[in-house]
Amino acid sequence: MNDKPVIGITIGDFNGIGPELILKTFSNELVFNYCTPVIYANAYIFKYYANLLDYSPLNFNIVKKGTDIKENQLNLRTSSKERIEITPGSPNVQAGKFALDALQLAITDIKNGLISDLLTCPIDKKTTTDAGLSFNGHTQFLANEFESDVQMILMNEELRVSMVTGHTSLNNVANSITKESVLNHIRLINENLKADFAIVKPKIAVLGINPHGGDNGLIGREELDVIAPAIKEAQKENILVIGPYAPDGFFGSKNSTNFDAVIGMYHDQVLIPFKQLAFTDGINYTAGLPMIRTSPDHGTAYDIAGKGIGNTTSFINALYLINKVRRNRITYYDNTKETLGFKTHRREKFSIGVPDLR
Repeated sequence: MNDKPVIGITIGDFNGIGPELILKTFSNELVFNYCTPVIYANAYIFKYYANLLDYSPLNFNIVKKGTDIKENQLNLRTSSKERIEITPGSPNVQAGKFALDALQLAITDIKNGLISDLLTCPIDKKTTTDAGLSFNGHTQFLANEFESDVQMILMNEELRVSMVTGHTSLNNVANSITKESVLNHIRLINENLKADFAIVKPKIAVLGINPHGGDNGLIGREELDVIAPAIKEAQKENILVIGPYAPDGFFGSKNSTNFDAVIGMYHDQVLIPFKQLAFTDGINYTAGLPMIRTSPDHGTAYDIAGKGIGNTTSFINALYLINKVRRNRITYYDNTKETLGFKTHRREKFSIGVPDLR
């Protein structure tokens, strides 16, 4: 059994930064010491960008079935044979369709045991939705495919943040914040920190939703009526969780450094400060899946696509995180004698181990 993860890497939007990140990363053969990569795209995309950027072309091993995958080589799984026109920096539905085809094939291969884990290059949510993606991005698509309760965690070495409402428009946020949704998010992140990040007793901060934390009900009562009761319930379950903190001063005071994770109520509340601190090295991690999924914490970067100036740090961190989480999960679930994941992972339905492809 090969102990290196067989990682599927989806191309994302071929008019964005994804192809360049792959070209740069896998030009360094040391990467093959950590994983066996399988790229979901086609060879033409990489030939195009290698010529455009004057990079050395990548040598691919073409994969049609599991036994074709080779260690210490860059494997290519052709996800679509449709004729494409590449226009770096310009979104179109054709690129969205190609990104969706790559993602769907990778998911099928995970379920069939060809690959073990997944790194997704950035997609354009609008073009993939126009092309047929039924969900607003990777996270909920994967949750549906693997019937799992998932959490989006943005992280680097110093900070992990998550949010209760995810990709929810602001005018729907307040109605989506309930005691049950906050409590469930606390429970899940407590379990995920233990299993995936080897933190024995996670320390979790929870933010309020209103300016100044509601000023004791003067500006809003969600902190008093919803968030604080959820925190108290979690504390009764022996979860080390503190809050609600007034969100405006929490990050500026560097209080976030005292916690293993910070839970916000909505997207920009935690993503704006996080990206100020970790824009080049952050990772988007989907916790709660039976396999491991990571992604660089940036978008398609249309403004620099095709210019050869993309920073690979976030992509490489996302690649290496898969190894770390796999080791942590094996240790945690061996020690606790639990199945790998929550009940909703439906482990019996999906292959989640590293397949023996030799």
